Amino acid sequence: MAGPPTGAVTCCVQRPARSARKVSWPPVGIYFRLFRHRRFAGLCSGQIVSLIGDAFFPIIVVVAAAKAGTPAETIGAVFAARFVALGGVVLFSGALLDRFDPVRAAVVADSTRVVALAVLAFVWDGRLDAVVVAVAVLVGLCEAVSEPALLVIAPRVLDGRKSTAAAGPTEGPAPAEDAEVTAAYGLLEGLRNVSGMVGPTLAAAVVAGLGSSAGAVLAAVTFGLSAVATRWAGAHLVAGSRSGAPAQKPEPAREEPETSRPDSDGPGEPEPEPSLLHSALQGLIVLWRIPWLRSVQLLAVIHVVFAVGPWMVALPVFLVEGGHSATLYGFVLGAFAIGNAVGALVGGRIGGPRRGLYALALLALYGLTVLAPVASGSLVLLTVAFVAGGIGQQAFDVAKMTGLRRDVPEELHGRAFSADFFFSFASLPLGQLLGAALLRFADPRTIMLWGGALVLVSTAAVTLRPDVRRFSSAPVSASMPAAPTPLVER
Repeated sequence: MAGPPTGAVTCCVQRPARSARKVSWPPVGIYFRLFRHRRFAGLCSGQIVSLIGDAFFPIIVVVAAAKAGTPAETIGAVFAARFVALGGVVLFSGALLDRFDPVRAAVVADSTRVVALAVLAFVWDGRLDAVVVAVAVLVGLCEAVSEPALLVIAPRVLDGRKSTAAAGPTEGPAPAEDAEVTAAYGLLEGLRNVSGMVGPTLAAAVVAGLGSSAGAVLAAVTFGLSAVATRWAGAHLVAGSRSGAPAQKPEPAREEPETSRPDSDGPGEPEPEPSLLHSALQGLIVLWRIPWLRSVQLLAVIHVVFAVGPWMVALPVFLVEGGHSATLYGFVLGAFAIGNAVGALVGGRIGGPRRGLYALALLALYGLTVLAPVASGSLVLLTVAFVAGGIGQQAFDVAKMTGLRRDVPEELHGRAFSADFFFSFASLPLGQLLGAALLRFADPRTIMLWGGALVLVSTAAVTLRPDVRRFSSAPVSASMPAAPTPLVER
C-alpha cells in the first residue's frame, strides 16, 4: 500500500476522515427532521393509535369475562389462541409481504381488526367462548402481518420522496440515507414503547368507565384510523406497483440462475412460483447465510431461552421471598419499559463502522439488570439498573434491524424481518418453561446469577468477530463515507 500523501494534500484527506468519525452518530435533531416528511409522520401517527388499540383487546377480555363469570381456563385459551396464531403464521406473513404489496397487506390487517372488534363489541356477551376465541385468532393473524410490514414500509416511504430526484444509480445506501433509516426504526420503536405504556392505562380507564363494548368500539376506531394513515403514507408505493414501475430503486437481481435456460436466446420460460412454505424458509436461510446475522440471532436465542425467560420467572419469586411487595415488581418493570422507550431513540442514532460493538456494549447492560436485584435491594439502584437494561436491550434491537435491512436483499426483507421476529417470539415461552423447571431444583438467586453471567460472557464472546462489531458484511472501508467527498462538494 502506498504511503500517505504529503504536504497540503495530507490535510485535505485526513481531516474529512476524522470528521466522518465524529458524525457517525447523527444528532438528536434527526428525529425532528423525520417528522418533516409528511407521509412518514402520517405513518407514525397511524402506528401510535394502532398500538394503543392493541392494548384494549386483552383488557376487554379480562374485564368482560370476569363480569360474566367466565372460567379462567377460557381466558387462558383466548390469550393462547392469539399467540399461537401470531407465532404460527409470522414466517408465512413475511413471504406474503415479499410477494404482494406490504402497504395493502398492512391496510387489510388493520381493516380486519376493525371488523373483528366490531363483532366483539356487538355480539360477545362474555359467555360466547367461540366468538372471542375466533376474534383472538384474527387479532393474532393480523399482528403477524402488521409487525414486519411496518419495518418494510417505513424505509420505502422515506425513499419514495427522493424517487423523482434521483441522480442515477448508486451502490448501496448513502451514509445520510442509512442514518435516516436507522433513526426511523428507532423512532418507530420508541413510539411503540410509549404507546405500550399509555395504552393499557387508557384501555383500563375506558373499559372501567364505559364498559367492554365501548372499549371494543374505540379499539376498532383506532385500527380504522391506522388503516387510513398507512394507506395515505404508502399511496405512492401502491401507485408504483400498479404501474409496474419500482417505487424506489430497481429490484436487485435474484440469485436464481435456473430461471433461464442457457441454450436459449432469451430469458426462457419462467419457472413456477415457489410454494409459500419454500418462500418462508428463505427468510430463515438468509439469516443463517450472513455470518454476523447468524451469530447475533444465535446470541439472541441463547439469551432468551437460558437467561431472559428463566429470569422473568425467577424475579417475582425472588422479590416476594425477599419480603418485597408486588408493587416493587410492577415498579421495576415500569422502569424497564421507560428504558425501552429511551433505548429505541439511542439505537436510532448508532452508526459508523463500530455500530455492532456499541450495540453489544449496550446489550451487556441487560446482564447488569439481571444481577441488580441480587446485588442490592436499594430502590434507587434497582430503578437505575432496570432503566439501563431497557435502554441496552432496545438499542441493540434497533441497530440489529438496521443492519439486517442493509445486508439482506430488498426482495427478502419481509421474510427476513418475519424470521427475526419469530426467533425472539418463539424462544421466550421455551425460556419461561425452563425457568419454571429450574425453580424445582435451584433457588431464584442462583438462577438470576447464572442468567446475568451468561448475558455478560456470551455478549463479550460474540464481539470477537469483526463483522459482528460492524453489524455488516461489508469491509471496513465500505462502512465509512469516503473522506474526500465533503471537500469535493464544497
